[in-house]
Amino acid sequence: MDQVRSSASRIFNITSVEGRDDWDEKCDRTFGVVQNLINDLSEKEAHDALTSAVCKDAKTHEDVCVGLIYVILTDQQNSARSYRDLSFVSRDGLALVLSHLTQLVVERFPRLLDSVRSQLIWLIKELVRANVTGTDMLIWNLMRQIAGGDVAAKNIWLADTLMELLIDQRAWLDKFPFLIASVVYTYLRLIEDHISPTHAFIRQKEINFCVSLLREKFSDCMAIGRDLVRLLQHVARVPEFELLWRDILHNPKVLLPTFTGLSQLMQIRTSRRFLYLRLTPDMEKKIIFLTSSVRFGNQKRYQDWFQRQYLSTPESQSLRCDLIRFIVGVIHPSNEVLCSEIIPRWAVLGWLLTTCTHPVAAAHAKMALFYDWLFYDGERDNIMNIEPAILVMYHSMRPHPAITATLLDFLCRIIPNFYPPMANQVRLGILTSLRQILEKRVLPSLSPLMNNPKLDRELQLLIQESFPEFCRATQNSSPPTADGVKTEDFKELDGDSMIVSSNSESVLAPPSLIPASDTHLSDEPVFSEEEDQDDIPIATKIKMRGKMTANSVRTIPPQLLEISNTVAQLDGDVRVYVEMLISESDIEARCSAVENLVQSISQDPLGSDQSQMLVQCLHAIFLHDLNTTPLLTGHQINPEAMEESISRPLFVLLRSFAEMVDDDSKSRSPIAELLVELYKLQPKMGYFLLYFLRASKASESKFASYREVCQARDMEVAHCLLEDLKICADDDVNLLCYMAVDVFQKFPDESRNNSELLHLYVSNIDGSQLYQLVVQCLLGALVLFDRDPSVIELLVSSLEWETFEQMALWQLVAAHSIPLSMLLSLLPKLKEDQHCEALTALLAMIKHERPNNDLMKALLNCPIESFVSALLSHWSMESSTNLAPILANQFNSALNMNSLPGGLSTSSSPGKRKRTTMNSLSAATGFKVTPTPGSGIDSSIELIMTHMEILRTCLTANLQTKSGKQQSAEIKVFAHESMQQALQQVQQVCNDSQKKKFSDLFSLLDTNDEPEVSSGSRRPAGRGNKRAGNRLTTNNSNRNSKQSNKEESEEESSEEEIIVKQRAAKKRRKATVGSDSD
Repeated sequence: MDQVRSSASRIFNITSVEGRDDWDEKCDRTFGVVQNLINDLSEKEAHDALTSAVCKDAKTHEDVCVGLIYVILTDQQNSARSYRDLSFVSRDGLALVLSHLTQLVVERFPRLLDSVRSQLIWLIKELVRANVTGTDMLIWNLMRQIAGGDVAAKNIWLADTLMELLIDQRAWLDKFPFLIASVVYTYLRLIEDHISPTHAFIRQKEINFCVSLLREKFSDCMAIGRDLVRLLQHVARVPEFELLWRDILHNPKVLLPTFTGLSQLMQIRTSRRFLYLRLTPDMEKKIIFLTSSVRFGNQKRYQDWFQRQYLSTPESQSLRCDLIRFIVGVIHPSNEVLCSEIIPRWAVLGWLLTTCTHPVAAAHAKMALFYDWLFYDGERDNIMNIEPAILVMYHSMRPHPAITATLLDFLCRIIPNFYPPMANQVRLGILTSLRQILEKRVLPSLSPLMNNPKLDRELQLLIQESFPEFCRATQNSSPPTADGVKTEDFKELDGDSMIVSSNSESVLAPPSLIPASDTHLSDEPVFSEEEDQDDIPIATKIKMRGKMTANSVRTIPPQLLEISNTVAQLDGDVRVYVEMLISESDIEARCSAVENLVQSISQDPLGSDQSQMLVQCLHAIFLHDLNTTPLLTGHQINPEAMEESISRPLFVLLRSFAEMVDDDSKSRSPIAELLVELYKLQPKMGYFLLYFLRASKASESKFASYREVCQARDMEVAHCLLEDLKICADDDVNLLCYMAVDVFQKFPDESRNNSELLHLYVSNIDGSQLYQLVVQCLLGALVLFDRDPSVIELLVSSLEWETFEQMALWQLVAAHSIPLSMLLSLLPKLKEDQHCEALTALLAMIKHERPNNDLMKALLNCPIESFVSALLSHWSMESSTNLAPILANQFNSALNMNSLPGGLSTSSSPGKRKRTTMNSLSAATGFKVTPTPGSGIDSSIELIMTHMEILRTCLTANLQTKSGKQQSAEIKVFAHESMQQALQQVQQVCNDSQKKKFSDLFSLLDTNDEPEVSSGSRRPAGRGNKRAGNRLTTNNSNRNSKQSNKEESEEESSEEEIIVKQRAAKKRRKATVGSDSD
């Protein structure tokens, strides 16, 4: 029976030939650990046992957490209790739990038992309700397990259950924009699979869910980019989506005030992460293996297996499109793989195309293959995205001429049929793709394709009609020039914002597949095939060479044609320079036009009407430039990229204005007014100016240009900085961090100790960006804080921030040399149950300090017992010898301030030998006061005694842990001579209730075997302690009999003398006046 039970798994489906894997065995082992800890215990006792166990070491903590996960997944009856225990005992905010659950979901989800899957969903619901950090990515990975083209019951159940969870927790979902976009991308794609009447119920729920998210969170959904259009095409006939399409096409501002239409949406690149979403981790692993490890010629058995596993059902045909987009957009082999015998991508794509049997799926597959051709831009797009399609056609000419003919026919017919109003844009994209293929030498010549005699006559005529430039150019296989392209072929990229990606990918594409804006509402959109996105750009800008020629004149884009009437109303040279900006393609000529324009305006300021028209024109021109050529992506922050990014007309305007600051002879006010008006239309102008000053390494004086713009806007510099950097944070946090050095260095009064500005940084950065900021702080380049009391005001205001924001702020504080004495003034404002982040940071900082009187005074006045006891325990274990005198000194100071009756006076005579007539504490430590015995200690001393009692408890517990029994005499900090004397002094002053309260602490005096002078227990000013006096006499006698050292003997004689004199003084019943002792 034991063997049968051990071979069975309570969490995975395993066959008789499969063995249990390491994860399964680990679950069994950790389950045993948990059971041994809580077996036959009550719930409270079990909780205490688990809490004690996880504090031992990291391994036990992991074992307990994994064991509780196992109970939750396999024991529904005890899952709620186990989850409570798991929440309480986790020491890392359940990060370890999420790590194991993510591993389970990504690597082993298909093998889970049905009951375990249900419990997993229940656990995720609880994590969502608790708002546990990282749960969003766990759900993202779980969504990947919803396979495309699969209508099996388990797959339908997972899609439905996960959607129900997200609907129920909609308020939580709204906090994660990327997860919202991922959910929309996933379920829009699944609607296509759930077309069967048997799935009508879940399909309707998916429709309502997606429409709700799209209408309410359209700004988040726009992050999907162009693929959102592709997905919406598939469901365009659904009534709810027809209404959405009408709003997108004809009333876009209903969805989002800043949304200008589909052309803006089409400019946003779809991230790789969305392409990953529609392949399960198992599919991804198989495809990557096929394209990176299988030799060409040996791939058939792998392809047959994949076909049987994932592509054998009619519903699975829709998966081919996802696979093609994944291969084209994500799998980009290295040069080593390209030069090896590994099966190339085009061969895998050819296999997917030839095995497709459904005509609609075949059309979608072709469109997925050619999608990047339609809006290809050689300066931003990646040649790897168009390479597979041309190689499929090229290598299929001999073995499969029908495939080549089909793809060429599709490529020719897609130009007029993709969407007629945008036929010129589509044609331009395909022409650009073909030119890039020749320039990059993907193929030496297009002649085998364009002039292939195996093609039928009709197709040859169609190719010549569609691509006459390349049919003429195939004789010498050189790429055609732009002369063969009609002027109307040039496209326009519109939109109201610059797209800056957080990774090194930022590709904007022209609009396509969209009905013209002048179509009637009753006209239904006409769509043909799918589209998809590019992944990695290969360039960001063209560097023009030579002087301006006739060929440098470009066709005016449609967006700029809209301002032609405004341009015509401009006067004189201004109109000429603006026309050059619009028509010139040579970047140097356009920059020169801006310089001349600035010079003209500064010498002859424009009137109000002319100025407004100029602003409108410049805004349209600069916006078009920003949309066609992104400013800078996060991972491109290097000197070359920065220099290139500011070599454009917009930054020539900013440079000219900045240079005017150093030249008082020029009138800057017209340019400043121009920038202010541009600011109103393009709020990013502010951080563009800051970025230019940083990227150009401008001198400190040029930063006055930003102050001047703020003054012209009638705004404080601090407020302008905050508003501009907020916009920058929305675009790219990497740029925000990149500009931090100059912001805090050049604007110190407005930025340092600025709580709002610092909150902006810590609320947007991640761990890697925080590290870079800390590095800059330690290098001395970045100074965020001034050493004045306002830093405490900043820290007080930060107590209301989120946990990560506070922890990040304290990391930055630790990177500065802020005096600890200043930070200690924050302690009275902190509460243990509300300000754990600040207390944790202070604890870590103070721990490394050496204790001193000022530090100890601040700590002992702190009412947070756990905080003080932790530090005292740490110091006591480090060096009790150094800690004890400092603690004793605090008692001394507190007793001097106790304001009790019984003062102290000193008497010394120059001609007489100094005599010690005080108690032993005064003789040893120099105490200047003799409080009245039994009068009681005040609240400050009582607080110190409370801390000492907690310290005694902690140290005693440590000793018991080490030896198994109490050894109070080994608590060295209390056994120290100075602490023994201090406690004796305090004991005398305490009243009866206080002595009872601190009896355990005073009991340590009985275990003192050190040779300290204890005559203080027989003070002439008060009543003596007979037991202490007897102990003193006994100790002195023993020591005299055991030690013969001369110095110690003399010391004993001195002590005897003190005792004799004290007794004589007692007989005379006079108060003893002690002299200062050496």
